Amino acid sequence: MITFGCSILCLLQLLSNRISAQWTRDRMLAATGSTIPFPGTDNKFNSLNWDFSVSSRNLPITEVYDGKTIIYEKYKNRIKVNISDGSFQLKDVGKADSGHYKMTVDLDPHRTRILTLGVIDPLSTPSISCENHPENHTAVLNCTVQRGRAASILWSREEVVLPVCPRQSLSDGNVTFTIWNAEKSDSGYYTCSMENQVSRTNSTYQLVIEGHELNPRSRVGLFLTIIVVITVVLVFIPLLVHAWTAFLNK
Repeated sequence: MITFGCSILCLLQLLSNRISAQWTRDRMLAATGSTIPFPGTDNKFNSLNWDFSVSSRNLPITEVYDGKTIIYEKYKNRIKVNISDGSFQLKDVGKADSGHYKMTVDLDPHRTRILTLGVIDPLSTPSISCENHPENHTAVLNCTVQRGRAASILWSREEVVLPVCPRQSLSDGNVTFTIWNAEKSDSGYYTCSMENQVSRTNSTYQLVIEGHELNPRSRVGLFLTIIVVITVVLVFIPLLVHAWTAFLNK
């Protein structure tokens, strides 16, 4: 009987190379809670306005003119404006901040710019659980997060991406990693790595499989023993039968 013992070795912290926000052709994805910089204009201006719109809702953000700044009520204490170029930083963004941001310079349509912001949750540190099925010698690891949605999930063992053999499989969008006909040699540290557009994170789990498993030398010894037994049976039993028959014929 093979039994399984599963214990969490550690839950690693979010990796330091998390991306909080990134502009791509006037579009940006940002993590909730981050601070987002919005660009200004490169040329001189008399007046500059920023407005936010989503669906049928339109909200003024700020106006910059004559070296002065007006910040509207909803954005007070949330933005910091640079009056020299009209750029600003928006603090502590949430999903409600997803939408279109329009910069209008001197009411000139050729100097109007629209930026689209999407805010999504960064991934929390994954939690890995183990399901024990000793009756059919199967180990099942599940990797889940409490916050965020993963765009990709990878499993690895000692930096080798899994699965590596027919006894291993992935399911449920790579959330579940299964080892069939598990052996003691499958014991080790398994890492689940998750990533979405604004974060990367992983956790490592120690899988312990307890039970008897013959090592290669033992298997060779067993094989030789079987050969010897078969040889004895094939060689000596006919001799014994012949001797017994000769004895009876005397």
